[in-house]
Amino acid sequence: MSMLTSNQLLEVLQGEKVLLAPMTESHRSGLMDVLQNPQIWEFTWRRITTAEQVDQLIDTALMNKENGTELPFTMIEKSTGRIIGTTRLFLKEAQHRNAEIGCTWISPDYWRTKVNTEAKSLLLHYVFEQLAYLRVQFSVSGYNLRSQQAVERLGAVKEGVLRKNRIKTDGTIHDNVIFSILDTEWPAVKENLNYLLNVKYS
Repeated sequence: MSMLTSNQLLEVLQGEKVLLAPMTESHRSGLMDVLQNPQIWEFTWRRITTAEQVDQLIDTALMNKENGTELPFTMIEKSTGRIIGTTRLFLKEAQHRNAEIGCTWISPDYWRTKVNTEAKSLLLHYVFEQLAYLRVQFSVSGYNLRSQQAVERLGAVKEGVLRKNRIKTDGTIHDNVIFSILDTEWPAVKENLNYLLNVKYS
């Protein structure tokens, strides 16, 4: 179970506000427009300042999708068809039925809306209920308090900190904070997600 099948790679995950489409070359232009916004990178360990760097991110995502170690999704607003970001499943530990959700980069126009929560809900349903995985991990920069709070709000458990784990090209040294959700915790997390999506953000 080290790689996804072609059928799984083609699956589109649909929510109320957003759909997650497996990333393709046809999404490049829309993703370029979103990912060149410097606000996205302010508290990450990456330093993305050029179109060439964004192109490289997309190239890497598509290459790893092709070899089956990652499943990158393009986030699309259902009502408009607008590309609004991207998120990714890392599957390097698939033989242990472990995955990581990461590389979630969303247009600031959609921050503090239900979009990110709905995208995470779609991915978690997919991982636990279709792939039958045991564990999902999140790794967040120690500087990115907004993203840490968002992951905790889902119901993920903070496991620890990888100290001085990343060096940004400007020399900034970042810790990585590790969170996880286990299959045994998924029912409670799912209930919490239903509350967030149908009550808090409604």
